[in-house]
Amino acid sequence: MAFDRVARFYRSCLFQIIIVGLVAFCEPGIWTALNNLGAGGNASPFLNNAANALTYGLMSVGCFLAGGVTNKITAKWTLFIGAAFYTPYAAGLYCNNRYGNEWFRLLGAALCGVGASLLWASEAAIAVGYPEEDKRGRYVAVWMGIRQMGPLVGGAISLALNVNTAHVGKVTYTTYLGLVAISSLGAPFALFLSQPQDVVRSNGTKIPYMKKTSLSIEARAIWKQLRNKYMLLLIPVFLAGQFGSTYQGNYLTSYFTVRSRALASFLTAVVGAAANLITGTVLDLKYFSRETRSKAVYIFVLIFVTASWTWNAIVQTRLSRMAEPPAFDLGDGPFFNSAFTVYMFFRFFYEVLQTYIYWLMAEIKGAQADGDVARTTGILRSWESIGSTIAYAVGATHWPNLNQMILGFALWGFTIPFTLMAVFGNWNQAGTVEVQAQSSSEDLETQRVTVNPDRKD
Repeated sequence: MAFDRVARFYRSCLFQIIIVGLVAFCEPGIWTALNNLGAGGNASPFLNNAANALTYGLMSVGCFLAGGVTNKITAKWTLFIGAAFYTPYAAGLYCNNRYGNEWFRLLGAALCGVGASLLWASEAAIAVGYPEEDKRGRYVAVWMGIRQMGPLVGGAISLALNVNTAHVGKVTYTTYLGLVAISSLGAPFALFLSQPQDVVRSNGTKIPYMKKTSLSIEARAIWKQLRNKYMLLLIPVFLAGQFGSTYQGNYLTSYFTVRSRALASFLTAVVGAAANLITGTVLDLKYFSRETRSKAVYIFVLIFVTASWTWNAIVQTRLSRMAEPPAFDLGDGPFFNSAFTVYMFFRFFYEVLQTYIYWLMAEIKGAQADGDVARTTGILRSWESIGSTIAYAVGATHWPNLNQMILGFALWGFTIPFTLMAVFGNWNQAGTVEVQAQSSSEDLETQRVTVNPDRKD
């Protein structure tokens, strides 16, 4: 009996989400922790941003193709390969910090770009495609919440090792050793995933997946999704979303001491995980229809992300007027409190936004056929990568932080009308979503999905 319970849990959707979360903790989570610590050996944000621009530049193309790769070799093996390519990035940061080596840092960034393309598309496809519809918000929150443990562990390690470093500059090289070790665990964790046909949903439905596919099938299917109006309306929020995160990284590196940055990295993970879990729980509330929940959460996000940008603009304007940039340390008075708190405030609502848009991604109408989840997550994460590439390329220049803040704020405003149309428009397609004509029945583990625009959960 005990063995049966363990076996059922091993094949459950929840276990798959936990594993994806652990991979995300070891790879994107630790990647975020490393970037939160600031730049490498020269304590400058410019090499850091150049490396990240290279990573995201490769992802801009790679994520677009990764959905097809996921359908071809399954999400499990795509995730495994992607995770294995992250560790050289962490090792490159260590070498740059300790020895001033820049070429390995850039090589690691390039390898990470390839790996992250595969990992980003496959983890999102699992996180939004595997769960039952009425549990999707919570499971997306579990995935993103576990990922937040990367910055939490990274921040804790950095804070412990740099608690007496009350100046700007680089963190100690020993900070990176533990993070490199954690990063090496991501690929082994991915081996615990079950294949989609073996996963048991609580409601008895099967997870649609491609048993056989080809380049022509994937090309036609991706082209079909690129013409999906609902998905097109979501592209701006995916494209512009990363500008806030990139600007915040430059903000933290430019104005805060090492131990202040370490504390910020630690607390960012705490507030981020809280934001993920709270948002996921709200999105799964059964007291209101799915449509009502979607609209209410977006209005909440719209108000508070805009408020975060406004507060950040006020603080950044004051900082930019100073003759010399400050080196804020813990306990430096009211202005430090405001400058530090706005960073936390922004990060909380940024994570609310991230959880929401990934939940919204799974709601794409006309994208429920077999293999479509992998394709749409790949496409949207490709646009996310394009936005990050531009953001980090801007950050790699000596463009003032004030200008970067203005650009990020303006781009957030640009996303609003498109996202409003996606959330408040009626994009449901009545009837049954048929399997694509180019895919024969023996090539698919089929599941027909009925879409009813008037249905309430």
